Amino acid sequence: MPPKSSETLVEHVTPPEDRPFIDLARALLKASFLFSNHPDRAYHAFDLTLAQVDVLMALGNADDTSLTCSEIAEKTLITKGGITGILDRLEARGLVKRIHSRDDRRSVTVRLSARGIELFGKLCPALARGNRALFEKVFHPEQHKEFGKLLTRLIRGLEN
Repeated sequence: MPPKSSETLVEHVTPPEDRPFIDLARALLKASFLFSNHPDRAYHAFDLTLAQVDVLMALGNADDTSLTCSEIAEKTLITKGGITGILDRLEARGLVKRIHSRDDRRSVTVRLSARGIELFGKLCPALARGNRALFEKVFHPEQHKEFGKLLTRLIRGLEN
C-alpha cells in the first residue's frame, strides 16, 4: 500500500518509535563524512588519503613505530585486503618499509622510514591543531569531554 499524501515513504514503512534512530544514524554518518573530508584537514596538504593517514597514525602510535599487517588491520579502519595497496603507495613514497622475517617469509613487519618519521613529525601536530580548531568551533570546552565519553560508549557498544 503506498503512503498517504501527507506522509513520506520512511514514515509509512517505519514505526514512529524507530524513526528518530534513522535520523540519528544518518546524522552520525554525515558528521563523520564532513569531519573526515573537511577541506582544512591537514592530510590534504601532505597529499595523503584518509586510509594512508590511518596507517601512519597506527605506526606512529606503536611502541617502536613498527607493526605487522595484521596489527595494522586491528588498529585501523582498513581491512586486511585493503592494507596491501595502501602500504604499496606509502612505500613508493618512501614513508614506510616492509621488513620480511628471516624465520618466516610470510611474516612482514611494517615500519615508518626516516622520511615517514619526518613527515609524521609534521602531520601529527597539524592534525591535532586541525582537530582542535574544528571541535572548538562547534563545542564549548566542557562539551569536549562529554562528547568524548559518548563516542567511547558508542564505539564500545558497537564493538561488542
